Amino acid sequence: MNDNRRKLTGILKLLYENTDADHSMNTYQIMDALESMDHGRPDRKTIDANIKFIIEDLGFGIQKEKGKPNRYRWADREFDLSELKMLVDAVHSSRFITRRKSREIIAKLKDLTSVYQAAALNRELYTNDLFKRDGSVALLSADVINEAIKSQSRITFRMADYDMDKKEVLRHGGKVYEVSPYALMWNNDYYYMLGLPSDSDEVRSYRVDRMKDTALSQFPAKQAPADFDLSNYSSRVFDMFTGKTTDVILSCKDYTMNYLIDRFGKDFYSQKTAPDRFTAKVKVDTSPTFYAWIFQFGGDIQIVEPAWVRDEFNELITRQSL
Repeated sequence: MNDNRRKLTGILKLLYENTDADHSMNTYQIMDALESMDHGRPDRKTIDANIKFIIEDLGFGIQKEKGKPNRYRWADREFDLSELKMLVDAVHSSRFITRRKSREIIAKLKDLTSVYQAAALNRELYTNDLFKRDGSVALLSADVINEAIKSQSRITFRMADYDMDKKEVLRHGGKVYEVSPYALMWNNDYYYMLGLPSDSDEVRSYRVDRMKDTALSQFPAKQAPADFDLSNYSSRVFDMFTGKTTDVILSCKDYTMNYLIDRFGKDFYSQKTAPDRFTAKVKVDTSPTFYAWIFQFGGDIQIVEPAWVRDEFNELITRQSL
């Protein structure tokens, strides 16, 4: 690398690591730093000319503040500080990512900003490490699934569960599943794959962290059923436990609209029926997890129709109280 290129690289490194929107370096500080980095001591005019080239010809987002001496800061970054804080919190709190992997990813995120802003990424966010899981195998499976979706290929895998001794055991004696994958979903801090099994006409969901030996198949993927819609599927399936799909009329307290929109989006019928109540018509899978979701509102969301769904819910509550 010739001397001028080394100086340009050194200047970029200095400004990237030591300046941001609130911190800058002046020409003499850059000269001193380059000298300490064994780049020799360039004169002031050379530094200013090099940075002008970096800004105007290379297009880096460095701001110049004229003065005696001039000051420079790298203000235009890919991620601003608030975005990096959000990403750090998401990684830190994800139970899908182990503590060790969390530290590695957060260290890489800190490299995307200055040393000053990196210090602000040491977040005081409490998480319960008991729920941290080893997601390394799931990440590898997710890569295979993405490749299969892009190439419209099937995948093969086995499923694992935990027995009463907390040991992993292969489901159905190690049965090999062959599935045409259509989408990856992130739900309740887990990856799920939606796909069509080769021996079924019904789209199903699979927890990716429980998939083992995931590999591309030589066979092309089957076409998704004509009535399959990803947004509808994700809104009606609660925690990936499926039951009978049906339209349900709910009578709801006013404040619960937030929770219905969180669960179903805004595209459902609703009508105000009293100053503090409304009805809503939503499509759901009538599974125990749907009933548990209703139950948590303590009567502020009530099932009106159909009668068999209401009866099934009441029967479940009665059994639980015995």
